[in-house]
Formats: sequence, structure tokens, C-alpha cells
Amino acid sequence: MNTKLLMIVALLFFLSWRRAADSFLLFCALFAAGLFVCVLIYRLENTTTIIDEEAD
Repeated sequence: MNTKLLMIVALLFFLSWRRAADSFLLFCALFAAGLFVCVLIYRLENTTTIIDEEAD
């Protein structure tokens, strides 16, 4: 998933929750923010590194 898109979606849900004061929108905002954090941590931990096996 794209982390920038998740951050934008979380921000939009949060702003719509502030305007409408609906608990479902708050749930969606918190869920999207949590998913953003999980995807960010996953991408930081799983960076691909190239190991040169012939450089012994």
C-alpha cells in the first residue's frame, strides 16, 4: 500500500469526523492511521539490501 495515500485518507477521515462528529468516521480515521503506521514500520524493516557474495 502507498503510505502517502494512507496518510491522506486518515487526514480526510479525521477532518470529516471533526465536522460531522460521527463515531464511525473517528473509527475509520484511527483505523487508517494505524494501518499507515503498520505499513510504514513494515517498509522500514524490509528494505532490500544487495549482498555481494563474491566479495569474500
